[in-house]
Amino acid sequence: MPGPDSTIVSIIADYGALHDLAFAEVTHRLYAELKDFRIKLEEYSVPPFDTVATGFFLAQIGINSRLGDRHVFYVNTAPRHDDGAPRKDSAGEALVYARLFNGVRVVAVNSGYSLSFIKDAAIEMRVFNIENAGSQFRSRDFYPRALRGILDGDAGILSQKTPEVPDLPRNVLCYADGYGNLKVSVDPAELSGLSGEMIDLTIGDQTRRMKAGESIFDVRDGELCFGPGSSGWDLPDGRKIRFMEAVRRSGSAWTEFGNPGGGASVCWKKED
Repeated sequence: MPGPDSTIVSIIADYGALHDLAFAEVTHRLYAELKDFRIKLEEYSVPPFDTVATGFFLAQIGINSRLGDRHVFYVNTAPRHDDGAPRKDSAGEALVYARLFNGVRVVAVNSGYSLSFIKDAAIEMRVFNIENAGSQFRSRDFYPRALRGILDGDAGILSQKTPEVPDLPRNVLCYADGYGNLKVSVDPAELSGLSGEMIDLTIGDQTRRMKAGESIFDVRDGELCFGPGSSGWDLPDGRKIRFMEAVRRSGSAWTEFGNPGGGASVCWKKED
């Protein structure tokens, strides 16, 4: 049974709802593959094909984790957008291992921006020696062996190849939380001195007028606000990565902006 010395395996995937068949198949396969380890599996769902939300979620939880090497992430959002041509044998993006400065370990498909948000927090990134074709469902059929190899300390499971990972995307929607608050990769420093001013905020193809606040509650109930959010992390080189949030107090900014997806463009300007 899981205990205080168990390894926490956080699964982040775009399989659908947490009780979806795919989550069930993957978690059961992982428990079977890792039967010799004391583990506790946690499942977290992100929107389909949304590598920006995946990368943001991974970084927010992983970089801020205080569990060190007891915390391992198993990440699978694999839209196979690296090549739009027909895919032979369901081939897709490569599987990558990353180790963060705080000891957290990551097993993730290198798709889109899935690894971009942890890129500057990683002290090691290497491509796995494992199949990436031959199954539609690689995270069930192949990748559990990669995770076992990491927990076993099997050096042969990793190649010497370093993956190519794009930088963290700026000025985009990263994540819509359960309240409909929109976490965006706009640096709060860009709005320094504008607190209390009215701005026009555009997310995707929707523009709304709102107040720039010192916090997301710096408006009357029901009004829109753009303020520094609760998300972000500190990097070893001293940089502090922070995010703005667009909210409708006691409502949903996500609905207000037409239910945008991760990666939607974000821009703002001070009201004339």
